[in-house]
Amino acid sequence: MVLSELPISLQGFDPEAPIQIAPQIWWVGMRLPDDRFQCHAYYLDNGSRGVLIDPGSPLTIEATLRKVARIRDLEAIRYIVCHHCDPDIAASLPLLSERLKRPDVEVVTEWRAQALLRHYGHRFSYYRVEEHGWCLPLAGERRLEFQLTPYLHFPGAFVSFDTGTGTLFSSDLFGGFVPDAAVLESSDVDYLIDNARPFHQHYMPSRELLTAGLNRIQLHWPRIQRIAPQHGHIVPGPVVAEVFQRLTEIDCGVFCLADADLDLKRLLRISQARGRITEALISQDSPTALVASLRTILASTGTVADCELAIDLPGSGWCSWGEGQRAAERRLPPADWVRVALPGEPAALLALRWSEGQDEGDPELLAMLREVATTMRPWLQHYLHGVRQQRNTAALREAAYSDALTGLANRRALEQQVPSTPYALISIDIDHFKAVNDSYGHGAGDLVLQRLASLLSRSVRPQDAVYRLGGEEFLLVLPAADQPSALTVAERIRTSTARLDLEGLAPEGHISLSLGIAQAGTGAAASGTEDFATVLERADGALYRSKREGRDRISCA
Repeated sequence: MVLSELPISLQGFDPEAPIQIAPQIWWVGMRLPDDRFQCHAYYLDNGSRGVLIDPGSPLTIEATLRKVARIRDLEAIRYIVCHHCDPDIAASLPLLSERLKRPDVEVVTEWRAQALLRHYGHRFSYYRVEEHGWCLPLAGERRLEFQLTPYLHFPGAFVSFDTGTGTLFSSDLFGGFVPDAAVLESSDVDYLIDNARPFHQHYMPSRELLTAGLNRIQLHWPRIQRIAPQHGHIVPGPVVAEVFQRLTEIDCGVFCLADADLDLKRLLRISQARGRITEALISQDSPTALVASLRTILASTGTVADCELAIDLPGSGWCSWGEGQRAAERRLPPADWVRVALPGEPAALLALRWSEGQDEGDPELLAMLREVATTMRPWLQHYLHGVRQQRNTAALREAAYSDALTGLANRRALEQQVPSTPYALISIDIDHFKAVNDSYGHGAGDLVLQRLASLLSRSVRPQDAVYRLGGEEFLLVLPAADQPSALTVAERIRTSTARLDLEGLAPEGHISLSLGIAQAGTGAAASGTEDFATVLERADGALYRSKREGRDRISCA
């Protein structure tokens, strides 16, 4: 049956028949008796790569599959779009795992929904929209495109748009409670909005977020021919623009605050703060920026003077971000501030200081923040993921630029940190090191290298750098040092090394060093043409002269 050929009421039509709402698009839902929370499922006929959209729950899935089977064999179902992870959309996934034998069926969803969808225990793999350019190619040039609509009503919620027919599958957006289950499509805007208003007031977090989401959809797809929501009624093309506009006028996220206090103006102010907090969670990446936004938002309620965010960072302990802090401080917020815990691990909390004269605080605001705290967890996980990436990057960089045995910087690090003039270099080599390995083994040789590396690090200034270039070769870079200064350092190192007690590790329990010194900016360098490689070559030349002249000595280039 084609919807355009039917009256608005579906009374008297075959309840087992799919209803075509656009070319190759069918409504395959089931009307539950005495249920105002009607759910819609849709099937996009795409040959052997069919798309089942928001399949439903065990209450309706059998009827949905019977209707799909009247369009195509069930083996044609290739994709299952789940716009979010609630059971009215996805609880049928385990049953579908049994009924659909095709091995390549994929659930089309967003990563945050995937994290929860897996808990239904189905067998399907995932087609994550963000990893495929936010689209699913269909037959020919037709595409199913996707747009994220965060927090409407799920953090990773999204909508889909069929480019072939201009149909917007809007998920919870444009949804409504259904006073008459026989009405599938309606062009009566007042009727649509009257049914949509309580639904959006209950399920959408704020008018600001709702408006932002609707604007994003219209900018992405300016020519929507019909709206097919998961609840409520299908919206035909002639009234789409008006319904978009009217939906932005609904105040959302208010009734959840109305416990005993029914001061609507006050509740609206708190509701607006909640919406702005949600926007801050979307737009702010760092704790410093988030806390600055939260302080401004909460101050607008008139009851909060300050706030801090604290996280028990793995490997660091409790860290807090507060006013005027460019970085976290390793501490908890003040003990006399009110604390709102963020559920989950690792532990985190938002701390508040009430404004002067607000000793009792604001219980409704506090209740709102405790609810918002649950939505802060995705933001926190995103931040912690960034922290882990930074730490992993730092660890990889350290591994790449440091010597695993001694902990000193290596040759690769030297290539990245070439000093600017003036500076002096001390090239160092252990005399007769092969005798250490031959006599006592490579384990003893490693211990000798470690002991020497520790001595070298203790023998220089904080601004100096010590490198192990390979084997028993070391290099010291002394910024702003002349040849006499470098000679003093070299002699101190030579004599200290001679006094090292290496009993059982080296012949006669001691080692000696040959050292070579070169100063940048002298000789050929005076003209400014000498590069670091040339200075290093002169230091190595001086080292080799020390070797030739008997070892255990210092030579200057």
